[in-house]
Amino acid sequence: MAEKKEVKNMLNEEQVEISIEQKLEALYTLQQVDSKIDKIRAYRGELPLEVQDLEDEVAGLETRINNFQEDTKKFNTEIANYKIKIKEAEALIKKYENQQNNVRNNREYDSISKEIEYQQLDIQLSEKRIREATAKSDDIAAKIGTAQQRLEERKNDLTAKKEELNSIVEETQKEEESLLKRSAECEGLIEERLLVAYKRIRKNARNGLAVVGINRDACGGCFNKIPPQHQLDICTHKKIIVCEYCGRILVDKEIIEKYHE
Repeated sequence: MAEKKEVKNMLNEEQVEISIEQKLEALYTLQQVDSKIDKIRAYRGELPLEVQDLEDEVAGLETRINNFQEDTKKFNTEIANYKIKIKEAEALIKKYENQQNNVRNNREYDSISKEIEYQQLDIQLSEKRIREATAKSDDIAAKIGTAQQRLEERKNDLTAKKEELNSIVEETQKEEESLLKRSAECEGLIEERLLVAYKRIRKNARNGLAVVGINRDACGGCFNKIPPQHQLDICTHKKIIVCEYCGRILVDKEIIEKYHE
């Protein structure tokens, strides 16, 4: 009876050992797959941001040009109104000059002369305003030209970046989908508690590494030395061992060699 119990315990111990080993293999495979996904996303990760920045710049330039064009319309309207005002003043001057020929006394003559002088001053002021509006309009026209040139350049850059992004997405989409599928398969072999721990470690790790090997007696993540007894425990595959410094899950060379691309 005792012998059967001992054999049963040995079998249970072996089953636990296999189970832990399989978990370690799944964890290491999951890490490698997730790292590849990280690389794919990092590879194209900056391009969407660059495209967004270019789209924002293009939109900003278009808005700026539209505002400039509205200002130009406003100045053109002002210039047209001042020209009309000048014609009206010139017509009044002619009218007053004709009236001067028929005045009956000096007082009427002086009064009409003041009206003529007022209209001439008004013409001079309108001409000054026209010159000012024309100068502003010319300045805006130069700014529109510069902005339009910049807009064309950024539009060309945007087209090139979009083509580059689409090319990379097409190139990596199938690979990423395949890796995501494999990642999900690996996650299915890992118990929830361990999977949560793995994801938490990955999130906190700067390089996204939650499962690392031993390199020259040191942790492959933080490079701190691992005590010999811990290394021995890692090699037995009887339990999950984490680095006492960085908290990463540690695997030995045997687990790493079992990983297949």
